[in-house]
Amino acid sequence: RPLFRRTLAALVATLGLTASTTLLGQPAQAHPRPPAHHKVSGYVALGDSYASGEGLAPFEAGTEGAGQCHRSASQSYPERLTDSKKRAFDDLTSVACSGAIIADLVTTRPNTTRAPQLAALNRKTETVTLTIGGNDAGFRLIFGDCVYTPAPELAPVVPGSPGCAAHGDLVVSTRIAALTGGRNAPVLPDVYPLPDALRAIAAAAPRAKIYVTGYPKIFGAKITNPLGCQVSDQAPLFVTASDAAWVRSKAMQLNKGIASAVTKARRTGVNAHYVDVAGTFRGHNLCDRKSPWLNGVVLNPTNPPSFSQASFHPTARGQQAFAHSVPTKSRR
Repeated sequence: RPLFRRTLAALVATLGLTASTTLLGQPAQAHPRPPAHHKVSGYVALGDSYASGEGLAPFEAGTEGAGQCHRSASQSYPERLTDSKKRAFDDLTSVACSGAIIADLVTTRPNTTRAPQLAALNRKTETVTLTIGGNDAGFRLIFGDCVYTPAPELAPVVPGSPGCAAHGDLVVSTRIAALTGGRNAPVLPDVYPLPDALRAIAAAAPRAKIYVTGYPKIFGAKITNPLGCQVSDQAPLFVTASDAAWVRSKAMQLNKGIASAVTKARRTGVNAHYVDVAGTFRGHNLCDRKSPWLNGVVLNPTNPPSFSQASFHPTARGQQAFAHSVPTKSRR
């Protein structure tokens, strides 16, 4: 039965969206156990929920609970690369974690016990993949602001509204500039410059080739529905065409920033390579020309339903697209 036909009380429970709704997963929480000691590995996967395989259960044992890293046991793109049987991606160790920010690569955040991700690296590491930056850019707030409903009975309980670009543009642009690094980049206390993180990775794994991916553009370029892009097949939830275009532009800006950070690191001798995934996703974003390789809003089958962390994450096909984007052979 369509959600908009339910009573308002049921709708409030069903669509109890909050500002903590994220594009790239919930922030990792503190855990009582000590930092893990990682095995020696030829291939190490680092990064956030796009690398961990958020939303693609079953998850690895110990990563499946609330606030955990949610590493998919078989469908993340690092797992797909290992399945390719290419020597460069043998013997995978993944420490990618839902909610990760760049600082999590190099340090343990206050009030947490999770080891820095680069603790998984050593002098025998030959290949590193990294997907990071979306949470630093502030994308975790975008969809809480941008998702809206035209249904009057839902409006009081859906936090977003049309026009999210107007109050989010400066914040996101500033954060992207900060993570890009460089002489004139703004300095923010919670944004660690990506070039510095790449140099730290190279120091921990001096033999490794580092592949740094970008992100999909999230939305297609031409949305013709006057209400915008419908981001749920379970409820009348939308992102307006203008806001979707803004999200798309911010994703492109983030990708340029990540590519620039890789270039800066390479100039100091880091063997890092930018991997464009947006091109691989062409036509397969939300409300695009072809079937999407990204989830829209996903509701958990709980009672009452809740907003799933799988929302706005790659599907299994999307993770395969990430894997296909990473070159299996390239010059140093």
